Amino acid sequence: MMDFTELKISRGSGKFHVNQFRIHFSVPGLQGDPQKQLPVLVSEFTKDFPKFFNGLGKNMQENQASVAWSTRQFERTRTLRFLLDVKLAALGINLPDFHSDWVHVLWQDPNKGFAAQTLKRNFSEGMEKPLSILPLSALSVLIQYNAYHFLAGRRSWVFGLLQPGMPGWNAGSLQVGKVEGGKFTPYSGGPTPVFYLESAAVERSSLLLFKLMEVDPGIFVDIRETIISLWSNLLANYVHSKGFRLNVGHPKTYGTDDGAALWATQPEWRSVYRRKAEFGTPRELNAKKWVQYLLDLHPALKSQPLTETAFKGMGGRSGGGGASGGW
Repeated sequence: MMDFTELKISRGSGKFHVNQFRIHFSVPGLQGDPQKQLPVLVSEFTKDFPKFFNGLGKNMQENQASVAWSTRQFERTRTLRFLLDVKLAALGINLPDFHSDWVHVLWQDPNKGFAAQTLKRNFSEGMEKPLSILPLSALSVLIQYNAYHFLAGRRSWVFGLLQPGMPGWNAGSLQVGKVEGGKFTPYSGGPTPVFYLESAAVERSSLLLFKLMEVDPGIFVDIRETIISLWSNLLANYVHSKGFRLNVGHPKTYGTDDGAALWATQPEWRSVYRRKAEFGTPRELNAKKWVQYLLDLHPALKSQPLTETAFKGMGGRSGGGGASGGW
């Protein structure tokens, strides 16, 4: 048996979720064609992805989860192992890190970014090993469920330049500066190329059991706030640790679409996000222009069949290309 099984979104449970996290920045001292900087940005981000996600270095915010590149592979592609810092939030008590979420890299573009597909692992980890020999019981069933990533679907990370002609975006006045102590200070000077780093996902619960996380009142972990925290921290950690200049132009101030009202700001790090977790059908999801713009930026999400028979508008084959608890 292979180490992993893909958790295709078409076989997941419940409603479809779409979320989008974005941060804008400029590169000090950049010379020449800014497009030629993209392969450098992509390469460093991919290689050091765990450092930026974990947030344990200088000018970074520690995340609620951790991740590491693994030596295990799935279909000759690299895998990432996420581990959530689980605690009884109401009591402030840490719990054993019993659950891991695995993904594999299914798409890479040296000029754009990479994307990952969620997985079910087919091997035991940690405390599961001695418990796996027990006869079939409620405990052993839960151990089997524990092997699943919470979510079925994909997440993508892409870089690009803000410029006229982008789908869903217009040229506008962009403010570049820095944040120190929560205060933004703009830089003076002429126009400068502004890059974006965006993380987006199209997914759903992998099992009906995991839908319960969406209604947990915060006893264990507020899954909605965790998602915002995990991916906002990742983007901000990348920009701040690299010494890049943060841009605070909000997308809805210079571009509009039918999802403009969904944009919100993560105030501490000045990244922006929007999320929608109530698409009951693929047709409902695909009808939104803002989702179509998002898919145009993320090839691996656009090529992901949402049903067993791919429907019109989302592509017909899997991409050739979650963080634990919050993909």
